[in-house]
Amino acid sequence: MDTGAAHIRSKLQEAVEECTTRGLVLAAKWAAQQLSSLSIDATSSAELPVPLSLPPASREEEEERQLNRNNEQNTPGRAAKWNMQDIQERDRVVLAKCMFDLREFDRAAFCLEECTGPRAMFLRLYARFLARERRAGEARASGAGNEGGNSVDGSGTGGMAAISAEESERRRAAGEADRELLAIRDELEAADAADNIDAFGLYLAGLVYRALGQRRQAQAACLRSVRQYEYNWSAWQLLGVCIDLVRQPVEQLTAELAGLGWMRHAFLAHALVERFGGNEGFVVHQRVLEQLFPQSPFVLGLRAMRHYSMREFEEAGRIFAQLEQIDPYGLELSDIHSNILFVMEDRARLGALAHKCASLDRFRPETCCVIGNYYSLRREHEKAVGYFQRALQLDNRYLAAWTLMGHEFIELKNTAAAIDAYRHAVDVDDRDYRAWYGLGQTYEILKMPHYACAYFMRAAALRPYDSRMWCALGDCYESTDQRTQAIESYRRALLGSAECEALAVTRLARLYDDAGEKSRAAYYYQLLIEHAIKNGGALGDMTAGSASTSASLGASVQQDELAAACLFLAAFEHDRGNVQAAMRYLAQVVDGANSGGASQQRIEEARAMMRAFSQSSN
Repeated sequence: MDTGAAHIRSKLQEAVEECTTRGLVLAAKWAAQQLSSLSIDATSSAELPVPLSLPPASREEEEERQLNRNNEQNTPGRAAKWNMQDIQERDRVVLAKCMFDLREFDRAAFCLEECTGPRAMFLRLYARFLARERRAGEARASGAGNEGGNSVDGSGTGGMAAISAEESERRRAAGEADRELLAIRDELEAADAADNIDAFGLYLAGLVYRALGQRRQAQAACLRSVRQYEYNWSAWQLLGVCIDLVRQPVEQLTAELAGLGWMRHAFLAHALVERFGGNEGFVVHQRVLEQLFPQSPFVLGLRAMRHYSMREFEEAGRIFAQLEQIDPYGLELSDIHSNILFVMEDRARLGALAHKCASLDRFRPETCCVIGNYYSLRREHEKAVGYFQRALQLDNRYLAAWTLMGHEFIELKNTAAAIDAYRHAVDVDDRDYRAWYGLGQTYEILKMPHYACAYFMRAAALRPYDSRMWCALGDCYESTDQRTQAIESYRRALLGSAECEALAVTRLARLYDDAGEKSRAAYYYQLLIEHAIKNGGALGDMTAGSASTSASLGASVQQDELAAACLFLAAFEHDRGNVQAAMRYLAQVVDGANSGGASQQRIEEARAMMRAFSQSSN
């Protein structure tokens, strides 16, 4: 448990050394970054707010949890034994680490064949794992080259010819890589059974399990790893990849992490903003991090990602500008920054960002992604695809590139290539809603609504408070004449973000009108008018305090839709005997004629209804 800033500083310094020695450079870099950002005035963990309000655990649950924590701590005897082994094998480990840094993985593993200490075992097996990953990547690249890949115009022919010698060699290499992975897993499980594995070995076991597709075992290994040693950020990141926050409640995960220090706040904040775009729980965790690391690029990046997920692009851009001042040469979040500038259609700033990233490192996947977004904004989609493909050559598991490349293929009307790109994105991370949403849009274009519904449902499950997912699902249900499900989807959209509020309200009003439920339809049409007023204008003089009647509607409501709402409400009020209210609604449509609002057909319809209502009242 953390005891204050001095203790956190000491543990972070230790983490930098431990992770660097084992070749975990990203974890070492993260720890060093937080170390340099640690506030001098950071309070003790006893004063930090509780992450989530959980019900008190029963006595039996607390005793079982404490027993599990005690079992996962290094016993003094085992720690002394490991320390002695590390000292005896230090020279061999140093030599192997030099080879490891030169990416001579097989040579580094061979150098440590006779070593049995936990540090040497980790470095040896990790070197074998990375060698296996490299061979598997080379095999994939060779296969993609032989098959022709997805060309921009969809003219890749694929491999229908007989298997060549190169193809045979590729398959042989892939098979050997898989056997190597199983051998590493077996050795790690044997060490675990002999109670001879440390926290870093458990993290490596999680990596191997994940590569084998055994997510549950990987999650269990990562949980054990962070309980033994919580300052390995790579283990937390892997845990975030393995957990499923859709099926596993956040409260349950928080309970499993009870007893750990401030690192759990960093993990939970990162997981919540990545999966749900941030919520009240995120704010609590973020407050803890800001208290400890007020100028940390990691903490500022979390804030920017939250505003980006909530589609508050101006505020997100402001935070990225602050980040650029603190870390002007950092590229880690430049792809997200470019997404924001793309949505804002800020070509000048996006071009400047692309130029800066290219001048820093042209061979980073993030740089290729930024340049791809720049060309996409310029409507040069072929060039954009080329840069996204280059990003994937640098990192085949770079999720953003797969998804963005799918968007570009949609723009090029190459739906087959788009589906292939989105499916690759799902293979990399099946919990990314963007890929599922992209698949739904693609099958909607192909006039296959049932497939589109299935993919939109996956996206909505992953992003339950994003109204865009539910509106897309409702639209699919409408196209397949499933009105009940469509209504439920649009009503669910109103519980989420306000971005698609007008669309959901309009569709609900129409669906209830078609179903003959006039009262409910009138309720939603009235909501539509209130939405227009809230967004700055309406037909005629509906908004008494409006500065200009020419701006007749808010940005998200079309004039003709508002005119239709007024016509329906006029008929509804007339049927209820409220002729004055009906005439007021019709007057809004007619008075809006001078401002170029509703269509001429709607205006003539309103005038005809006014004449009919006047005659009937006389």
